[in-house]
Amino acid sequence: MEVRENRDKVASALRSALARDKTRTQVFDISDLGLVEMTRKRISEGLVEALSTTCPMCEGRGIVLDESLL
Repeated sequence: MEVRENRDKVASALRSALARDKTRTQVFDISDLGLVEMTRKRISEGLVEALSTTCPMCEGRGIVLDESLL
């Protein structure tokens, strides 16, 4: 988007849509390359932690997938 006003409108629409989300989100302006930077607070554990357990063979340095979740 070359017109700054249009970029501002898109960023504003994104912010208002994210305002309904209960997770804290911060949206920055759209860059000259058309990229939007945003941060979102993590509220739960990641997928690796949710789907695996600590490896008993290597003293916790690896992971073993929980096959019951696959």
